[in-house]
Amino acid sequence: MLLPSVSLAANPAPAAAPAPAAPSAGSAASAPTSRLDTVSVTGVPIPGSPLSQAAEVDVVNSSTMSADGAANLGQGLSHLPGVDSIGTGNVAGKPVIRGLSGERVKILSNDIGVSSQSFGVRHMPVTDPFLLDRVEVVRGASSVLYGSSALGGAINLMPLDIDYDARAKGELLGRYDSNNREWDTGLKATGGNGHFGYAAGLIRRDGGDIRTPDEATYFPGPDAAAHPDAPAYTGRLKYTDFNQINGTVAVGMQDKTLGDWRLAYSRWNDEHNYLLPPPAGIKPPPAGQEGVGQFIDDRQVQLTGHKKLAGIDWKPNLMWQNNRRRSNAGGYPRHLGFDGDIDLQFDQYTARLTGQHGAVLGLSGGTIGVEYVNKQQVSRGRTQLSPGGEVNNAAVFAFEEKDLGKLTLQAGLRYDYHDVEALSGKTANPSTSVRDADKQSYNVVTGSIGGVYAFTDHLSLAANVGRGFRAPTLFELYVAGQHGGVAAFQRGNPDLDPETSLDTSLSLRWESDRISAELTGYRNAIDDYIYLQSTGTMRNGLPVFDHDQADAELYGAEGRIQAQLTDWVSMHVKGEVVRGRRRDNHDDLPLIPADNVGIGARFTPHGPSWPRKTYASIDLTYHDSHDAAPGEPFSQFDTAPFGRASTSGYGLVDVGAGVAPKIGGHEVQLDLRVHNLFDKPYRDFLDTYKGYALSPGRDIRLTTTIPFDI
Repeated sequence: MLLPSVSLAANPAPAAAPAPAAPSAGSAASAPTSRLDTVSVTGVPIPGSPLSQAAEVDVVNSSTMSADGAANLGQGLSHLPGVDSIGTGNVAGKPVIRGLSGERVKILSNDIGVSSQSFGVRHMPVTDPFLLDRVEVVRGASSVLYGSSALGGAINLMPLDIDYDARAKGELLGRYDSNNREWDTGLKATGGNGHFGYAAGLIRRDGGDIRTPDEATYFPGPDAAAHPDAPAYTGRLKYTDFNQINGTVAVGMQDKTLGDWRLAYSRWNDEHNYLLPPPAGIKPPPAGQEGVGQFIDDRQVQLTGHKKLAGIDWKPNLMWQNNRRRSNAGGYPRHLGFDGDIDLQFDQYTARLTGQHGAVLGLSGGTIGVEYVNKQQVSRGRTQLSPGGEVNNAAVFAFEEKDLGKLTLQAGLRYDYHDVEALSGKTANPSTSVRDADKQSYNVVTGSIGGVYAFTDHLSLAANVGRGFRAPTLFELYVAGQHGGVAAFQRGNPDLDPETSLDTSLSLRWESDRISAELTGYRNAIDDYIYLQSTGTMRNGLPVFDHDQADAELYGAEGRIQAQLTDWVSMHVKGEVVRGRRRDNHDDLPLIPADNVGIGARFTPHGPSWPRKTYASIDLTYHDSHDAAPGEPFSQFDTAPFGRASTSGYGLVDVGAGVAPKIGGHEVQLDLRVHNLFDKPYRDFLDTYKGYALSPGRDIRLTTTIPFDI
C-alpha cells in the first residue's frame, strides 16, 4: 500500500490513492503539475474533495520527470512553487523547501525516513526519479508525523506500483543530454498472477563534463585584479563527470485474509567528480582545473504491509538502509580510485507502525503510530569528518480530525526521545571532542493544529500552526576536518541544542474545471538555528568554520495559477519570495533561494491531421539578484580574485515538444527539451559551482520512452 506524506504544517494525512499519470505544474516545458484536482486523496481521516484537505501537497509523477529529462530529484521538483534545488551539474540536486534544505527537509521512502549523509551542501538524495512511481512534496513543518529533520517539509518517494493483473508491462527509456553528453538507459516492468506480483527497474546514467558559455577568464594572471567578478573557469568544466547504475526489485502479495504485503530491495551506486576551486587541490592555480572523486553506495530493504484488524487499517513498515560514502582528498579524481581520505558508513534500522481508524468519541477519524530508529555509523578514513557513533529515536504520535460541515479541523501530537553518541572506537582518527564525548539526549514534544474552510465548491482557505524540531547531527556536534565539498575546514560544537520551530501558514485556493490557483503566505520561526560561522582564520590554506546557534526566522509567499485557455492552449504562472534571517542581528541565512517568477504556455493540438499526443511548450523564468549571506557555503569567493558567491539577476528561456507515433504496433513517446535556449551566461544562486564557474549553457535533451505490454 502506498503511504505518502500528505501533510500541512505537521498535520499528517497518511495515505493517498494512486493517481492517474498527470504532468507537473509549471514545469519548464511540461504541462501543469498533477495538483490535487487530478489526484484522489483518500488516506486522510475523512476522504473527500482536495478542497477539503488541509494538506499543502504536490504530486509529481515519474513519467513527468522523465519527459523533462530530470537526472536527479532536485531537478525533477524545482519547477514547483516554493521548491528549489541546490545543483551541482547533473549529478547532484538537493531539494529546497521554503528556504530550508539538507537535514531540515525529510526524505522518505514509502513513508520511512532515509539518510544520505546530507550534512554536505552537495550531498544528494540517494534515489533515481526513473525508479519511482511518483513523488509527494509536503511544504511546511511535518514533525508530528516524521519527527526530527522535517522542519521545512517532507518529500516522500513512492516506489513502483505492482500491477497484479498484468503478465508483464513496463517501459524502456533512452535519453541523450547534449550539454554533458550524458546517456541514460533504463528499463522497468511489473506484473503478477492476481495473487502474487513483482515490480523491477534498472537504469544506467553516464554523464560527461558539463559545459558553460565561453566567457573571458583572467585568473590566474595579471588582469585578475581588474576583473574579480569573472569566473575562474568557463567552457568545458573538467571533473564534473559521473556514472551511476541504480536498480530496484519488489515482490508483493495481496490476500483478503492475510492482507497486502510488499518486500523491496533497491541499490543506488554512484561515482562522480567535483570540480574544485583554485587552490583547493594539490597543484598551483596555473596548473589548471583539479577535481575530487567521490564514491557512494546505498542499499535498502523494506517490508511494508496493510492489514485491517478490529476496524483499524494497520500499516507495519520495516526498513534496513546501508549507506557508504567515500571521498578522496582534493586533487585526486575518481579515475585514481579511492585514496582512503574520508570513509563513512552507516546501518540504519527503522520500525514503524501506524493505524488509521474511523469515527470514534465524536471525532471523524484519525491516525495513531509508533516508530523506532537506530543508526550505527563508522568512520574509517584518515580524515574524521563526521565521526562514528550511534543515534536512537523512539516516538509515539497521534492526530485526529473533526468535520464540521464546511470547516474541517485537524490536530496532532507527538513525543520523541532522541539520543546521539559519538564513539571513538568507531572512528579511525577521532578528534579530542569525540574521545571526550558524552551521550546527548533530547526529549521533545511537538504538535499541530490546523483547518480548512470551504467557502464554495471551488474556493477554500487553509490555516495551520505546527511545532517542529531537529536534533543536532553527529556531524554538527563533532565534525573536525577539511571538507573538500565546500573548500573549508569545519569544526563541530558538542554544546548544540536541538532546533525547534513554530511554523504558521495561510493559503487561499481556487479549483475549477479550467482554472487552478493557490496563494500561500508563511512564517517559520526557528529557535537555536544551527549554522556555520567563519572564524576569520585559515588552516591549510582554507577558511575555518565553526558551528553555532542563533534564533532565526523564514517568511515568504508563493503562488501559482494554471489555466486552460482553449482546448489547445494552457498557461501557467508561478512565483516565490522567501526571506531568511537571524533574529538577533538580522544577518541573512545561507542557501536562501533568489526570488523568482516563471510563466509558460503549452500547446496541445489534436485531431486527425495531427500526430498522436503532439505538444509544444515554452517557459520563461526570471531569478532576481541575491547576495551571499555570512557563512554561506563558498561565500569566500566574494573576496577572491575570481568569481562571485553573490549573483546577478537573469532570465532564461526553455522550449519543448513531443509526439507519440505508433511504430511496430507500439506507441513511442518522443520528448524534446531545450534548456537555456539562447546559451545565456549566468550564475544560479543555488549552483555550488557559482563561486568559480558559470552555470550550464544550452542543453538539448531528447528522451525516448517505449511502453510494452505482454
